[in-house]
Amino acid sequence: MQVLIVSPWLPHPEIAHGGGQHLYHTIRSLTERGNTVHVLCYGRGEPESYVRALAARCAMLHIVTPAHTWRQKAARLLAGGWRRPWTLGRRAHAEVRALIRKICREHQIDVAHFAWTEMGCYLDVVPGGVGSVLGMLDVAHLVCPREVRLCPWGWRKVQVALRARRLIRGERRYMRQADVTLACSVADRNHLARLGAGRIYVVPPWIDLGAMCAVDRESLTPGRLTFLGAMDRLANQAAARFLLDGVWPQVATAHPGATLRLVGANPPVWLRRRTETDPRLTVTGFVPDPMAEWAATDVAVSPSLAGGGLLIKVAQPMAAGRPVVTTTLGNEGVAAPVGVAIEVADTASAFAEAVLRLLSDRERWARLAEAGRRHVMETLDWGASVSQLECAYAEAVSQARRAV
Repeated sequence: MQVLIVSPWLPHPEIAHGGGQHLYHTIRSLTERGNTVHVLCYGRGEPESYVRALAARCAMLHIVTPAHTWRQKAARLLAGGWRRPWTLGRRAHAEVRALIRKICREHQIDVAHFAWTEMGCYLDVVPGGVGSVLGMLDVAHLVCPREVRLCPWGWRKVQVALRARRLIRGERRYMRQADVTLACSVADRNHLARLGAGRIYVVPPWIDLGAMCAVDRESLTPGRLTFLGAMDRLANQAAARFLLDGVWPQVATAHPGATLRLVGANPPVWLRRRTETDPRLTVTGFVPDPMAEWAATDVAVSPSLAGGGLLIKVAQPMAAGRPVVTTTLGNEGVAAPVGVAIEVADTASAFAEAVLRLLSDRERWARLAEAGRRHVMETLDWGASVSQLECAYAEAVSQARRAV
């Protein structure tokens, strides 16, 4: 099958974005199964090694790099953009639209897969007879309002609210336009069905189950709590504040041997400053190998206050055989049995109590870790996910050709 994947990110196994890693392995698996994959994505000045790695996995790679900063915008204007004032601020958008038409026409594309909800804005340029698939990492109608509530008052809150409004308005429209919609979890599929989506396929994301399941129990550091997530994301910053302000003081007082490690790219200044007054707290910044972090973890803590999709930072430590304490929203996509394969708590006091139980009761620790690993192994079979994706592609092609 000839597949075009349109992405707002350059997919790569080492990029600091879980969705970008998932999409890279989607491309890898599709090509290994005999599909021909063309990729069109936005670039942000990623290293050339990233570009080469992706280019080696697909038949053709197109990267469109917008002017992200005011300096870049000014340079484009001086380089001749002033001759076409109607394209100012819209050059990259127009270029992507033109490339979608060109690639579909010249390479006889069977199906166009738009990764992430915001890429749905390009569904209207897919030629007749070409199937269209909209991949959704979460449900904007649910997640976006939560993110707005989490954002402190100020200009950033205005920006977050405006983006949320655009995504929520677009979500329902894009689902109607696409031949098939992809959901990350059964919970998301049910939410999308209530919003009126038609043909929905559940395609859980990629995680390296083989590497995670090879993690040895003996490699852990006793008392180490680990939270992992890109720290420039609003939801992850809110989770870090929840831990530092409500959970960690209770755990640190009751368990003198406990330490807390916050792992993720681009931590803000306020978060780094917290380490200056607490030697038991570590903020790492970006780490190239999450598996090593989970291997050294005693208890994984992931208090998601926004939820959305299926959280890799919950599923990964479970696969590594480390017990996880999360919130109701954090477990929604993973859907692990509460109290059997995962601990769920929605207040700081209850969260701290759950952590302390696992640190003190090692039999409970072992039962939860084993059940959590078993649950992830049974529900996140990547081969089954790729098969579902191919079924979704076939359904989209069938729908598009019947409509011609």
